[in-house]
Amino acid sequence: MLVDERSGDPSAPHMLFLHGWGANRESLRGIATLFQHTHCVHLLDLPGFGEAPVPPDGWGTVDYADLVQQYLLDIIKVPVVLVGHSFGGRVSIRLASRHLPQVRAMVLMGVPGLPQPSLSKTHVRRLGIRWMRRILQAVRPIIGSRGVDWHTARYGSKDYLAAGAMRGVLVKTVTEDLTESARNVACPTLLVWGTDDTETPPWLADRYESLLGSRATKVLLPHKDHFLYAGTGSHLIGQHMRVWLAETER
Repeated sequence: MLVDERSGDPSAPHMLFLHGWGANRESLRGIATLFQHTHCVHLLDLPGFGEAPVPPDGWGTVDYADLVQQYLLDIIKVPVVLVGHSFGGRVSIRLASRHLPQVRAMVLMGVPGLPQPSLSKTHVRRLGIRWMRRILQAVRPIIGSRGVDWHTARYGSKDYLAAGAMRGVLVKTVTEDLTESARNVACPTLLVWGTDDTETPPWLADRYESLLGSRATKVLLPHKDHFLYAGTGSHLIGQHMRVWLAETER
């Protein structure tokens, strides 16, 4: 179900890139290219994205992690550095929490998966939206589907509206809490976030750093948003990765 692309010397250290939701292996190619002369680089299309077929309805990050783990065992077979953006970072955290000897280090970029602070405006707003939908679903036998349809069009995220056959996967994924998985990560982890990221704000990087403790190194890229690898971002990220990798190998 995975579509993979490999480049570089197979005898060199291996690096595996996992893209975000709605993207594909092309999205992280800019970073991967910077390492293909020093590493064996693996770019994947995860199921439901790029050229990979849609997975069974209701898959979550555990299912994706199981599939990528099998790729590590069957194809790579040696320790690897995971590099995950957003959704791909969720899958990376699931994998790293399993203490696999194949996962030696991890880079996370703009990763969601932790609950909003309970008193934040965003949390309160989401609760209100959720309760409104439940009410509209309860009165559907009376007013028909127009209430739920209006709610979906008004409050559904762009990802949700565009998900199509992947909508069940998206719904399951966005409700997952990765707090315990993050606590169980034992490998060195580089957290790279854009200061202007509104989809996964920098407080998430702070929270992951707290959960990971001494295993975490945090880098904030000024004026970069959720797609921090765009433009000059790939080179900035690559530079920070090289410095960090050199330090973890001492």
